[in-house]
Amino acid sequence: MVNILIVTHGPLAQAFKESSRMFFGDAVDALETIGLAVGESPEQLKNEIIEKIDAMDTGDGVLIFVDIFAGSPFNMVVLAIDEKKESHQLECFTGVNMPIVMEALSSASTMKMNDLKQHLKSISKDTIVDLRASLDI
Repeated sequence: MVNILIVTHGPLAQAFKESSRMFFGDAVDALETIGLAVGESPEQLKNEIIEKIDAMDTGDGVLIFVDIFAGSPFNMVVLAIDEKKESHQLECFTGVNMPIVMEALSSASTMKMNDLKQHLKSISKDTIVDLRASLDI
């Protein structure tokens, strides 16, 4: 099973996990989260990401979601991936949203990392919809 880690500013990552619980129940317990706290150094965050990767990876890899491209969580994930790329299969998407988390959770146990990555790439553009255009209002 591909394990999932969400890394964001503040408590957003944990909010994704708790919201996912409404749909997936206790199955989200395997989903891990890290939120960059006010005053926490980027180096502390990077170390926490590395520790989570090491603890989570059971051999099928870790899929990481990050909130903002080029933000501190993103930058520390980039450094962690670079440091761990030889020992872990790691992929990352930035711009995390609820539909993509739900799709990843529903597919992570049945798809290999590369298939999951391709699947999420193919549907990601459809996870944000212009309400007026879609409903013609």
